[in-house]
Amino acid sequence: MSLVLQDVSVRYARAAREHPAVRQVSLRLGAGQIGVLIGPSGCGKTSLLRAVAGLERLDEGRIELGGQLLSDAGAGTHVAPEARRIGMVFQDYALFPRLSVAANVAFGLDALPR
Repeated sequence: MSLVLQDVSVRYARAAREHPAVRQVSLRLGAGQIGVLIGPSGCGKTSLLRAVAGLERLDEGRIELGGQLLSDAGAGTHVAPEARRIGMVFQDYALFPRLSVAANVAFGLDALPR
């Protein structure tokens, strides 16, 4: 399943001013490919992942997953996070330090209905 981001921008409003978090990011990951976001704190890595997961609305651009349109700022399209079937584990405060990576992921999976 491919992931396509085209000219994605996310901005946050603070004190009547907009602050860009992500500016015009485009990428394409083919089925089976692994992507890595690397950069300093505050450069927009988490904001970009939140936009892919549907937790942030796009100010510009579009996101597709497996040919399905998830977000398109120009058309006003935004598929709800729960309908995207995308999981996200936050880096801080969401993990149990005594559990392995697999055990932390499995912990959340145990709560899903079968």
